[in-house]
Amino acid sequence: MPVRLLLCLALLACSVAHCQETQVPSANSGAQNATQSGTVGAPASDGRAIFVLRCAKCHGFRGEGVSGVVSIGGPNIQAVHDPGDVLWAMEVGPSHMPQFPYILSVPQMRAVADYVTKNLAAIPLGGGDLTEGGRLFRRECAPCHQPSVRGGALAFNGINAPALTGKSAAIVAGAIRWGPGPMPAFPPSVLSDQQLNSIVRYVEYVQQPPAPSGTPMNWLGPVAEGFAGWIGLFSLLGFAVWIEWGGTG
Repeated sequence: MPVRLLLCLALLACSVAHCQETQVPSANSGAQNATQSGTVGAPASDGRAIFVLRCAKCHGFRGEGVSGVVSIGGPNIQAVHDPGDVLWAMEVGPSHMPQFPYILSVPQMRAVADYVTKNLAAIPLGGGDLTEGGRLFRRECAPCHQPSVRGGALAFNGINAPALTGKSAAIVAGAIRWGPGPMPAFPPSVLSDQQLNSIVRYVEYVQQPPAPSGTPMNWLGPVAEGFAGWIGLFSLLGFAVWIEWGGTG
């Protein structure tokens, strides 16, 4: 009798535990559906709602950017006019940005791209004068980013000004208007749209300048190129002396 009683109690305990396990996932799934209702259940045409829920915490509600000093911030995207650039960023997740193909559907990502480019892109891009851009960049930007846009250390606050190599025109223009981190902002009252586009054009030009003399050596400058030239010259002289004095045996 005691053995049968113990077996009955064990079976009863197992059945109660099984019932609890089947109820817990349903509650969790309900909570997940509630938290994801703003994206999964949202219509694909509601790009604004998806942006506010998924993107505004890093890029700001107006796309103005959020400083990375206080949070995992995102850049200003008010100069992004190509929906393809938005879709690429959402799919690839550049830098610390998460990838969204596993969170959002393709129509939802397209809705976000349309919302960004049609409602948030307020900084005009295009045109600009290369000569004016070089002059403005050397005056306003080169003290921190260097004339070659390769960046450098800022002794007054102990951080580095980032290199602008590989940055798109939209990111550069947004940073100029936004002023991320310790960088000052340059509103239209300081730099007009024409001047901003001139600086952007100069930054794009310096990243890939013409190299009429041959291999650009990553555009390290005349000192590095001259040093490499002298090394090549002395190597040829040493080889010629070796052939003349004993290289033939």
